[in-house]
Amino acid sequence: MIVLGGRAQTYSNLYAFTAYGGSVPPANSDGAFPYSVPVLLSNVLYGTTWEGGTNGEGTIFAVKTDGTGFTNLHIFSALSTYPVGTNADGAQPYDSLLLSSNILYGTAFAGGTNGWGTVFRINTDGSGFTVLRSLNEFSDGAEPRGGLIISSNTLFGTATMGGTGDYGTVFRINTDGNNFTNLHNFTALSGDGAEPQGGLVMSGTNLYGMTLGGGTNNGNGIIFSLSTVKSNFTVLYTFAKFGSKSTNTFGGSPYAALTLSSNSTLYGVTDLGGTNGNGVVFSVGTDGMNYKLLHTFALGASDPSLGYYTNKDGIKPQCQLTLSGSTLYGTTTAGGLQGIGTVFSVQTDGTGFTNLYTFTPIVTIVGGNLFSSGGANPGCGVTLNGSTLYGTTTVGGINGNVYGLLLGSAPVFLSEQISGGQLTLTWPGSSYSLQSAGDLRGNFSNVVGSSSPYVVPATNTQQFYRLKGN
Repeated sequence: MIVLGGRAQTYSNLYAFTAYGGSVPPANSDGAFPYSVPVLLSNVLYGTTWEGGTNGEGTIFAVKTDGTGFTNLHIFSALSTYPVGTNADGAQPYDSLLLSSNILYGTAFAGGTNGWGTVFRINTDGSGFTVLRSLNEFSDGAEPRGGLIISSNTLFGTATMGGTGDYGTVFRINTDGNNFTNLHNFTALSGDGAEPQGGLVMSGTNLYGMTLGGGTNNGNGIIFSLSTVKSNFTVLYTFAKFGSKSTNTFGGSPYAALTLSSNSTLYGVTDLGGTNGNGVVFSVGTDGMNYKLLHTFALGASDPSLGYYTNKDGIKPQCQLTLSGSTLYGTTTAGGLQGIGTVFSVQTDGTGFTNLYTFTPIVTIVGGNLFSSGGANPGCGVTLNGSTLYGTTTVGGINGNVYGLLLGSAPVFLSEQISGGQLTLTWPGSSYSLQSAGDLRGNFSNVVGSSSPYVVPATNTQQFYRLKGN
């Protein structure tokens, strides 16, 4: 048995999106199903909702970090036909907004004058909403799900479908809407990818991203680079074929954007794969070398009492990681002890994995119906400001919520990994000693010669482990 510490934290439900009013498409006053990481300016968080608003097609919102001052900056207009149609501004924004000089840039998955989504901008005070591009399916790409990045006055993004290969594109467009260019058309053929779900990161003149499918190994996705100068497209890594129950060694089917460190290392997550089929956290160099597993999410079980699939650390990470120093922060869309998702951290060397928060139902009564105001199934990652993580969930709070998670001072955590019947313990840093005892009430003593990672000898006796500061 392993003794794992707990981290002091305070969870706050900052804003809960309201119930639908019974119309079609489903509409309300403020929005529903926020999949975006809120971006922060001063003390205001900005985000989008996939559905809801008075026309049922999503919103752009602002709310203060204390939960007050909620405002709809823009409500997307009704489509000409439901559920698929055209409009002037777009519909169903999915990923996070990009903040640059008090201007928010984003993408809408649907709508626009061609019905395939839009690229837009809006001022942080809600003024100046402008469609920079209504995407054309075959020339531009269609249904952008990822957010945008910026370099000088140029925006870069991805579309999940369309383009000449019909499996998505990488594009660029000026911040004034001019000079739209399709940089790459995905084909799903050998040596290419298909359906990029997340956005991009940039280093110098190179873009880096992932695709959900394509590649040479049964369509489980790739990591790629693309030069903005020479338009050279390179497959850096191809995710391996799945075995039964979506298992493999190194992960597959990534939905998220990558995270780039200052030392040219890319960090990411996969929705599936790993030895338990529940996804992984990984790192890889920008040259495609040194792919490394940082964490494999644990095997779980169906819990009939909850009606969800539960485990100890989370299932199906689908969101971009946030890097601060040597710590990566992320979320899982499901799993954890309640089966409705987790917030986690892990060191960039793979040590110190910590389940920071397991989403827990907080039952409230609204209009005679029971709802969880505690948040559930986070569809995005987190924004770190000081010692507080901010994020959104898609289900809790009736139609999703905005939350804050205040991180307290914490002990260093032991992490454990079981592979091939062998138990390995890891912990961050070298300022701690591993101790063991045969009973929790007994005397713990140093494990002689132990250092992280430590392979636990196979015995038939019960043993407990802990860390002690030197």
